[in-house]
Amino acid sequence: MILRRIPWVGAAALVAVLGGALWHLSPAGAVSAQMAESDSLFAVRFLAGVRGASPLACDMIVRSLGSGWGWWGLNRAPDAVPDHEDVLRWATHPSSDPSVIAPLRAGLEDSDACVRRTSARLLGRTRHPRAVEVLLEALASRSARTRQLAAVGLGYAEDGSAVDPLLRSLVDDVTSVRVAAAWALGEIEDARAVGPLTRLLRGDPDPGVRRAAALALGSMF
Repeated sequence: MILRRIPWVGAAALVAVLGGALWHLSPAGAVSAQMAESDSLFAVRFLAGVRGASPLACDMIVRSLGSGWGWWGLNRAPDAVPDHEDVLRWATHPSSDPSVIAPLRAGLEDSDACVRRTSARLLGRTRHPRAVEVLLEALASRSARTRQLAAVGLGYAEDGSAVDPLLRSLVDDVTSVRVAAAWALGEIEDARAVGPLTRLLRGDPDPGVRRAAALALGSMF
């Protein structure tokens, strides 16, 4: 389910948006060659690059994460900036390196909306047990924004241990959290969610939530 992303158009958006911001973060002198290759540094550089993206540009970015389509199959976009190639390749291919968890966890609470959104998705995409724990902790946050992002991240993780917490989130007071939880359950595709999603489809007062429940159920069959 994770790999259903837009093709190379999204990848081009990544190159365009990240161009200037990643340039000044290229490791030079102050960073050792070994650290320049680390996933944790790639995570830091990527989050710095998406900072300040407009909502539309950020939508393009998050839809591109993990796609593996288009120009990424050739390893290089024709208009790519060479210094950014390693970071972009890292961002669009799954990484299970636990070193990325700390910077991405901090990114969940960042002041920038696009940093928060990409952090949640990248955390889930690691599929690492510790990353799932971080997202489950965030799902219990007092902040509705954080709960919503955590649900999205758990959908990317597709981990069965998140099913019961996400089922509880289907009755969250905040509509956006219920929508995200329904989507995540559809991505995980666990039979335990069928009954609760059906009840959500039939009884939630918000049409957006009912639509999310219907789409989630549709993805499970």
